[in-house]
Amino acid sequence: MDLTKRAAALGAAVLVAPLASVVMAATPASAHGWVTNPPSRQDQCATGAVANCGGVQYEPQSVEAPKGARTCSGGSGYTALDDDSAGWRVTSIGSTASFTWRNTAAHRTLNWQYYVDGQLHQTISGNASQPPSTVSHTLTNLPAGRHKVLSVWNIYDTANAFYACIDVNVGGGATTPPTTPTTPPTQPTTPPPAGACAAAWSASAVYTSGAAVSHGGHNWNARWWTQGEEPGAAGQWGVWQDKGVC
Repeated sequence: MDLTKRAAALGAAVLVAPLASVVMAATPASAHGWVTNPPSRQDQCATGAVANCGGVQYEPQSVEAPKGARTCSGGSGYTALDDDSAGWRVTSIGSTASFTWRNTAAHRTLNWQYYVDGQLHQTISGNASQPPSTVSHTLTNLPAGRHKVLSVWNIYDTANAFYACIDVNVGGGATTPPTTPTTPPTQPTTPPPAGACAAAWSASAVYTSGAAVSHGGHNWNARWWTQGEEPGAAGQWGVWQDKGVC
């Protein structure tokens, strides 16, 4: 090979190498996963517990976007997950609770981050290793009340992360909504006349926000969706608001 051909070949190699690096860096993560317990928003979409979610109902494991986002969709195309008014079911948990990821494809992990109402609460290192198909994290000192928890799975060797939001009521007992679609019965949303008792509470019935029931000689109103949580059992942080003696 003469000097002219050598120079041309060297120049081509110099140009191709950076291009190859760019292509490799742009390759998306092979990992996929989402939070299944407590049921995340995309899990509720996948099981049919919440309708009208768009494509995420078929791809709950694919809520992937660049690192650093603080939204439920992570800035991906699954924007239905960012709608706080979509009727997401709330899981009652304690101040110490376990959150479980289901991973359909393993990938080296930087860490998992958990945000409560937008504030970083806990970080768990991934040690640059591949997680198993299911991995659970125990969160401690969760604040009482209703919150939105954002769980972020940061991948070690790409610029991307996976995102999942979980709606919880901390200190509200151990009720977990069913994962199959349920048609709620018609519930009264207006209070009964003074001194009258609303329909008796039923452990098997599904109640939505504003539903009125009676239990233990008191009337109660539901603050949000619930099933099986006894009025008065969870105190002031529970789903039921005491409306007085009936």
